[in-house]
Amino acid sequence: MSKSRTRQHQPAFLVAAFLTIAMSTGPLAQAANSGDASPQVDASSTQSAGGGEISISITEQYTTASSGGGGGETVSSSTSISVKPSCYYEKQEDQSQVGRDAFDIQDSGKLNQPDEVERMYSGYKQWMKDRQPGTWWHVECNRDAFEDLGAMQAARNRMTPNGAPYLWVPDSENGGKPPAPYISGRALSTAAWKAVKIPQPTIETNPKVGSQGATLVGMDTWVWATGNTPRSVTVTASAGSTSATVTAASAGLQLSAPDGKSSCQGFGIAWHSGMPEGSSPCTISFNRSSAHLGGTTPLTVSVAYSATYTATDGSGGDLPAITATNTINLPVAEVQTLTTNNKNPRQN
Repeated sequence: MSKSRTRQHQPAFLVAAFLTIAMSTGPLAQAANSGDASPQVDASSTQSAGGGEISISITEQYTTASSGGGGGETVSSSTSISVKPSCYYEKQEDQSQVGRDAFDIQDSGKLNQPDEVERMYSGYKQWMKDRQPGTWWHVECNRDAFEDLGAMQAARNRMTPNGAPYLWVPDSENGGKPPAPYISGRALSTAAWKAVKIPQPTIETNPKVGSQGATLVGMDTWVWATGNTPRSVTVTASAGSTSATVTAASAGLQLSAPDGKSSCQGFGIAWHSGMPEGSSPCTISFNRSSAHLGGTTPLTVSVAYSATYTATDGSGGDLPAITATNTINLPVAEVQTLTTNNKNPRQN
């Protein structure tokens, strides 16, 4: 049965600045001369402020590896963060530019002049016909939000009905405000994955001898995951019309310690009385006691999570791995210094 908990997350901000696709001073003339129906993209870019922020809703769910990975339990939490959009609309500084560009096309002798203008200024025909008050908006995109220029161009094309870099919005429609900004599946997934707080791994060991619960030199120490150590993590995020799912999994515990040699596959198996020696898939053995280390040996436990994502905009791929780490101070003793009452040390 799942249980829910609310955890505080630190806000994560995806990108501090935008890379804006630079347009030439005469974009209409450039498009008209090329004969290409799509907007012309200059490979150079300039930084631009603005675009505001988008609120992302995130739900995190993970399956624990407690009791040595026997299924565990499902734990979930939710949060929200704000990030920069991938593509957005900026108010055109010079609202009369469209008129001058239209005149340039007409003066060049181009046929179907309104169609030529419409290719760069979406809504031009409506603007000419209705002559209603309104606003011209310019589409801007953040290059870092996309895997390549092709993906960014596809997103730009979605921002206006015909893929034009400018959009006319009359005051009679939504008060002249542009449509909602867009965040790419890649940017959404990256922001959500960065915002996730994966619990530190916790473990139990055997043997535990004496009042300190020490393990012994030269004896395989059984190690297994406990508590809320995640075996797998699933993150779902949504912002506007885009949704994404991040799926992460781990191969298991990674152990390291001074004077220790580990052999670990998976998340270990909890020791129980009667279990045969050598049957644990996750152990570490020590060749020296903790005496020279102040009484305990620092055992570092790490779990690396490899992540992939899929999104409703058709994007998908790998995300950077996240490693959760914890250090346990483990007493390691020489067997002759401890009294075991002639019992198996694992049962003391």
